[in-house]
This record gives sequence, C-alpha cells and structure tokens, in this order.
Amino acid sequence: MGTHITKSGNKEGSLRTSNVKIAMKKAKEIFNDWFINHQSETKRDKFETFTSKIAEPYFKYRIRRYADPNKKENQGERDKQKYFNYMIKFFDHLDYRNNDLMTTAVEDLVENLRQDQKTENTISKYLNVVSNMFNYAIKNNVVKSKPDFPRLKIVNQLRPSYFNHELNQISKKLYDEYKRTEDQFYLETKDYINLIRSAGFRPGIEPLRIKRFQYRLISDKKLPKEKILVFSIFNTKTKPKHQLVCHPYFTKNIFPEIENRHPNLSSEDYLLFPFQKNREKLYNKIAKTFTRISKELGLYYRNGSSRPIYSIRHTFIKNRYAENPQSLEVIARQSNTSTKMIHRNYLDEDDVMMIEEYQKMYSKK
Repeated sequence: MGTHITKSGNKEGSLRTSNVKIAMKKAKEIFNDWFINHQSETKRDKFETFTSKIAEPYFKYRIRRYADPNKKENQGERDKQKYFNYMIKFFDHLDYRNNDLMTTAVEDLVENLRQDQKTENTISKYLNVVSNMFNYAIKNNVVKSKPDFPRLKIVNQLRPSYFNHELNQISKKLYDEYKRTEDQFYLETKDYINLIRSAGFRPGIEPLRIKRFQYRLISDKKLPKEKILVFSIFNTKTKPKHQLVCHPYFTKNIFPEIENRHPNLSSEDYLLFPFQKNREKLYNKIAKTFTRISKELGLYYRNGSSRPIYSIRHTFIKNRYAENPQSLEVIARQSNTSTKMIHRNYLDEDDVMMIEEYQKMYSKK
C-alpha cells in the first residue's frame, strides 16, 4: 500500500493486518528496530546504553559466578541469550535512568511474550532476568530503583509423588534389567534413584556431578556406632554450596555397595557413572529409562497427572513432613528451598497436608 512522510515528519505505512493486537506488536517492533538501527541519530550519545551499563556487567558477573569446567551449560549464558535474542529491543534505546520508561519497557516485553503465546511461567523467567539485572545495577549504584513489574498468574504443574513401595518396584525392575542384559547402566541407574530418594537432592544433573571428595561420614557422640552420610553440593540452583544428610537406611544398606562398586577410583572421579563423560546426555537417558519402566509397571500416572523422575523429590519431602510436621524448617534447609515453596509446590495439594489439617481440626480428646 506504500508509505509516505507526513507534515510532522513521521513515516506512515500499512502493517497489512486487520488484527489490532498484531498491529500493535508490529508497530512496537518497527519503533524499537528504528532506534536500534539509528543509534547515532538519537539521544543515545548523551548516555550510555542499557546494555553497556546494566545488562553486560550483570551477565559478566553471572557467567563468572556459574563457571564450572564440569558443566557444559552455564545459567548465566542462557540468561544472556534471552536478553540478546529477545529483550534487547525493548530496553536498549531507552534511558535506563528513567523509571517510567523502564516500567513501560517491562510492560511491552510482557505483552509481546504473551502475543508470542508464551506461558505465564515462561514470562516470569524473562522478568526474573530483568529483575536480577536491576538488582545488580542498584547494588553497584548504577540506578536507584527498579521499574514496576506486572503480576503474573503463574500456575505450577502438580507433580504427584511416588509411594515408597512403588519406588521399590522400579528399583527391583532396574536390577532385573541389569541381570537380564548385563548392562551396567541399569545397575547404576538404580543407584541414582536410591540416592535422590535418600535426601533433599534436586533430581537432574546436579547429583550426577557429585565427585568422591564431596561426601564424608560423621558420627554423633550420643550414637557413636551410627554413621551420618553428608554430601556437599556446589553451585546449586540457589546458592554456591549446600550440605545435606542422607537417610540412615541408605547410608547403612545401599551406599556401601555404590562406594565399593569401583574401588580403585580417585577422589576426583564421579561417584555415579564414573566412566561417562557427557553428564547431560547421561541424565536424559536415565530420565527416559525411568519413565519407560514406570509406565511398564503401570505407575507413571496418578490422579490424571504424570510422575516423571523429578517426582522423587516430592516423595522425599512429603515423607519427611509426614513423619514430623514440626521439622518443616529443617526439611526446607536440607532440600535447599523455602518453607513457602514446600507448601506451594509439595504440600498444599497433597493428602499429607489434608491429613494434618484434619487431625488439627477434629483432634480426638
């Protein structure tokens, strides 16, 4: 339909759509792209850009903090990609010192993510990156405050837990597969399952990165014969170091078998699957194997929801809470999370919480 220059100097043109929402999105994209492509023609030369003053220093810090030669991916790198692949066009042409402009940029970012049919959970991850950038900038006196962030309706997917006897079935099936195939993978997958159900681990690559120097056995003076197995996990999701203790049954009956399976390894070798180098590929294989066996045993679905390998974390937390509801703070610390998160993600929709509340409301006198 062509374009023309108006008396005001603005360039007008058709966006070739009758959908108002799509038109708004395209207009914003054209507006943002123009500023990015005409940096020298705007007022950008009067102040340093959002990218140079806020984004890049934050990502440099973030990448350095999560640097680990044993990890193929870096959380800081992933956040950086989110910014440069998508978010930069909303922020970089604006004065980062103007809180109103930054608030508008955040709102535009959210609206565009919604137009791209991103879930509220995904949008929250983008906003978390922006929030962390501003927190770092405030800490370093680059800006005085953060922009306002819209509220999101985040719905966490319910993950029903497994029962202990169900995990025992899966463990036995893995051992049967090992006996049938003589493939060591099934035996060590059984080790992995038993490890993550024994303590507040986050199932995933984190337990697979544990090396032999990262555990120790300690004793309580009151019970000198009982050994306490302690693991030290580094560069976790929430903090640089996390220490946790394992269930006494695992320490006494299962861990010695794991420890002695490869007796000639050094302290720098991995505890589990010591001869496998690619930990990401290994975890994907473990997760797929777990899902397959759980389905074969008719255990994968419960109450209409699936139970992937991460559900084992729910099992551990709920079992500990069911045994001692008063220890919620300790359970949270051991699981490297908060009591609020435990309630929201593990207990509020579970029978364990309903039973406890029933007993409090209708206690027998």
